[in-house]
Amino acid sequence: MKSRWRKSIRLCAAVVLVPGVALSAYAFCHYSAAAPTYVQETTSSLELPHRLRNGAEHDAARQRNGGNPYILSIEHAEGSLVYYGASHTREPDHPQLEDIETRWNAFLPTVALCEGRTRGYFYGGLIEPFAGLPEPALVHKLARRDDVTIFSLEPAYEEEVEALLADFKPEQVALYFFLRVYVSEAGGVADDGLALDLLKKRTDVAGLRECLSSLDDVDRIWKQDFPGKEDWRILTSEPDENYVPRISDHSRRIRGEHMVRILIDLVQKGERVFAVVGSGHVIRQEWNLRAVFGQEPAWDQPDPES
Repeated sequence: MKSRWRKSIRLCAAVVLVPGVALSAYAFCHYSAAAPTYVQETTSSLELPHRLRNGAEHDAARQRNGGNPYILSIEHAEGSLVYYGASHTREPDHPQLEDIETRWNAFLPTVALCEGRTRGYFYGGLIEPFAGLPEPALVHKLARRDDVTIFSLEPAYEEEVEALLADFKPEQVALYFFLRVYVSEAGGVADDGLALDLLKKRTDVAGLRECLSSLDDVDRIWKQDFPGKEDWRILTSEPDENYVPRISDHSRRIRGEHMVRILIDLVQKGERVFAVVGSGHVIRQEWNLRAVFGQEPAWDQPDPES
């Protein structure tokens, strides 16, 4: 009897442990941790010859290109760059996935960069057919496969916050960063648990701590600054009025100029740089990259002095 019990226990343990070990091994082989921030003291002081394209100029360039992808390829005496402007999608069969991988294989990068500052990615046959493979995840996958160093193109969060606080109040900046993530994740369905968790995370940075410490604080500033608007808990898109669009524009400029400086720094160091971002970033940053590396100007590129 005891022998039978021992066999049963061993069998149950095997039923539990074997799949667990297999899944752990799969995760170890098919997970790429969040890409680190690229840190180089000299990049922040690099003067750029152009401003970024504005909204209207972006739209005109995108239309002229015929949509996505928007790709900038640079061969320079010091290094090289493939800057792939992608569509943000999770479609498992989206043609850009094969296109990115084909270009990666032909280019043989030494450094890879992507959007996102805090997220790692699972990939592989158990994940991709069901959850899809967003373009940052594909870059992570390829970089890990080929043992290529990967960085985030994003500035450190505290640096972006500090730059925005030069022009906006802490409560405004906190609300902007909080809502940007909440609206995306809640999808129009009120979720106070999610909101409170995100509020703590997005305000846990110098300059924003304690300015919005509760959902009551969010309610207060929302009613004060956006009177008559529907409850922020059920928004399906970010507010397009008051200071939110201005903060968004400032944030886009801060991020864009940071991205350009990183790319310039790495190419000038002789790296073969493969970077994948949403196409809007490539479009807005194109003038500066063409100018710095002596490429033929874009069709609408102004004189650097203008």
